Amino acid sequence: MTEGYIKFNCDWEPSEIQISEVIYNQLEAERTKLFALGLIGMYPDGIGFGNISVRTEGSSFLITGSATGQFATLNQSHYSHVCAYNFKENSISCKGLTKASAESLTHAAVYEVLPEVGAVVHVHCLWLWEKLLNHYPITSGEIEYGTPGMAEAVKVLASELKMKEEKIIIMGGHREGILAFGKNLEEATTKVIEIYNRYQND
Repeated sequence: MTEGYIKFNCDWEPSEIQISEVIYNQLEAERTKLFALGLIGMYPDGIGFGNISVRTEGSSFLITGSATGQFATLNQSHYSHVCAYNFKENSISCKGLTKASAESLTHAAVYEVLPEVGAVVHVHCLWLWEKLLNHYPITSGEIEYGTPGMAEAVKVLASELKMKEEKIIIMGGHREGILAFGKNLEEATTKVIEIYNRYQND
């Protein structure tokens, strides 16, 4: 275990949340595209990977719940609403019938420093991750995922991105992990798929 690692704390209220049909349909439409490409899914050992989120208000957001990567489609019970978070304590507060992912703090980091961002996509793809290492902002390889250090590193990199730069961050200490974000979920997803196709044919 990495020195300085603080166990992720989740204050979870297991109650039903209401997601508007419009937002739910957007979430499912974009997630389906990523799932079809294997950018969200489940490893042979049963561990799921990848998640997407949309901002609700302020820095709160809806995110795909923990252990949902294996499902081709999700229903509303598979989403969680992150209401509050604390980077230093590595903690979040969330509501929903499914607990929010430990990766929620990484999403929160982007929302906090970039008010224009309305959606964040976190995907896994080893070959793409390797090709993007020297082309996009990257967190230190010594910072593991799910730690306060990762959230802080993402905050710094996101805040330094220029307006015209592609909104992509490579997670150096999270092998395969790639973050993309945009003004809405369609923009964030389109960017990931565009880069996937660009480098696949490279």
